[in-house]
Amino acid sequence: MDSSDIAILLDSRHLGGIETHVLHLTRGLRQFGYSPIILFYRRYEEAHPLEPLLQRHQLAFEYLEGHPYGVHHWLKQNTPQILHTHGYKAGIFGRLFAWLTKTPVVSTFHNGDQGQGLMRLYTWLDQASSRFSRNIAVSPEIASRLPGSVSLMNNFIDIPTGEFETGQKVAFVGRLSHEKGPDLFLQLAKHLPELSFTMYGSGPLHEALVANKTPNVNFAGQVGSMEPHWHKIGLLCITSRQEGLPLVALEAMAHGIPVLSFAVGALPQLVISDQNGWIITDGHLKQMSQQVRQWHQLSDETRNNLANQCIETVRKGYSYAAVIPKVLEFYKKAVNAKGYTWPEKNKQSSVSKQSCY
Repeated sequence: MDSSDIAILLDSRHLGGIETHVLHLTRGLRQFGYSPIILFYRRYEEAHPLEPLLQRHQLAFEYLEGHPYGVHHWLKQNTPQILHTHGYKAGIFGRLFAWLTKTPVVSTFHNGDQGQGLMRLYTWLDQASSRFSRNIAVSPEIASRLPGSVSLMNNFIDIPTGEFETGQKVAFVGRLSHEKGPDLFLQLAKHLPELSFTMYGSGPLHEALVANKTPNVNFAGQVGSMEPHWHKIGLLCITSRQEGLPLVALEAMAHGIPVLSFAVGALPQLVISDQNGWIITDGHLKQMSQQVRQWHQLSDETRNNLANQCIETVRKGYSYAAVIPKVLEFYKKAVNAKGYTWPEKNKQSSVSKQSCY
């Protein structure tokens, strides 16, 4: 394996928004000529569900020993130009051992939900220790919780190519947990029995949700990728109680699917009502159900215009080409502040290097 100049650290056992962000970040950095590696803090009972996608895109990754000194040992042995952490455990341990090894460190804060119990304590420690890293937040709400200077930066995705086909289903895509509001999505479906609703994802509320479902709701479960499913969907509904900037919204829009969402996180900056979707006042299900019905009645011409606006929004502000140069400039400042020199590289449209797994 070629030596890696960028180490991306996370502690994770599921596939969700943070993991998808890390996948896109790694792919984007490769397209710009760098050699990133994803470091999983530990390997849990099974291989990480992100692993097949990393192998498909020939992206380097490694499982660490699952204890803090594993991070320290890897940084000492491999001396990357920069460490980029994602998630609370990776942030806490990553900053500590980056300081000990004199490695420049950047942290991205994704999560709009501060959690309960022990997770809330970890979240507090992550935020408090953010003074020892240069920080990125994906929404103003998240940025407001962090002490010191923090930069706002859009989430981003690769723009798919080819013609897009959309369906008629109204979809929820995400973790079936309280903060994501899947129960509110079910209530929405009850208001519109004539329409077809599908829920993609798994989580702790699954059994309770299934017990309260209506005949017009289908549970698709957890899927490894939404790519085979977007063509069935005509509208993505985000009923979250808390959010940052969900990647699923970008993925839907990149496929020409408008987003209907409550005004949470950075979604009001992404979604412009009647242009590429609709923003609804938090918790107003009646207003949301009225908008779903209006969407269902739109002409084909209006839907095509919406689809084109969705794709253009992502291309201009949320694509690799739009955001990765900003990430690299952020890395450069962090490295230069430590007295090191950041390696400038040329963007490459394709990468033929083989990665080590």
